[in-house]
Amino acid sequence: MRIVVIGDIHVQPDKLWRMLREAGLADEQNRPTDALRGSDTRLVLLGDLVHAKSRQRYADLINVRRYDEYNPRHLQRAEAIQARFLREVKGFQDRVPSDNMVILLGNHDFNAATVEQGPLRTDDVSHLEWKPGHGGELEPELRDWILGWPRELAVEGLHFAHVGPLPEHNVYDQAFYLENRRRWLQEDKDFLEGTPYRLGVYGHTPVRGGVNVASQGRALLLDTNGHKDEYAWLEIDTSSAEYRLRLHGLFFDETVPRLPAST
Repeated sequence: MRIVVIGDIHVQPDKLWRMLREAGLADEQNRPTDALRGSDTRLVLLGDLVHAKSRQRYADLINVRRYDEYNPRHLQRAEAIQARFLREVKGFQDRVPSDNMVILLGNHDFNAATVEQGPLRTDDVSHLEWKPGHGGELEPELRDWILGWPRELAVEGLHFAHVGPLPEHNVYDQAFYLENRRRWLQEDKDFLEGTPYRLGVYGHTPVRGGVNVASQGRALLLDTNGHKDEYAWLEIDTSSAEYRLRLHGLFFDETVPRLPAST
């Protein structure tokens, strides 16, 4: 089996479609290819399709100089564009056999579809989309679709989830934020020990430069799409007794000033 894994998108449609085309899973009209509809390919999105991750990204999204989430026109536009993006992804998934494409539930997706939970915040911007007293109402069809996404996936001895390998890592209640459940990344411990999984692949924690590792080398972190034009997708080949993993994309792009010429 060939498995293509894409980390957190955060409403960057151009990046998503570019990666799907590079992987041969979408055509130039953003329609699924025969490869994705076949029996030996699977696409896994690691969650967090919604909520731009900075004020500047929101501004770019709705085409204004500075995004103000408390401006009703700005918020309405941000909701409309994200809803359109979600409908595009749903339409794409609807054309694919159910086992061939899986979207995992991220904490931002859960928050957007759950009116009982207060707004999340990233740095200096609050995500007010579809929150009572601020935004509109998310379309029921999109809300039910999002809340139907699984929190984890096991394939060929591999474990996929948004945050981490333990069940509590992917439960987005109040304690999730109070306890900062991404702390497992810092522990010198194999969290996959005693499980049937050889490797785990997770998003949620931003990384640059490709894939970072945790859990004593048995967990790969793939939230690599958040910085400027950088993007990455992981290809896993399970056709032999070993896994072959290939990272594709542009996973480091930085400009630094030169030292002045010596005299």
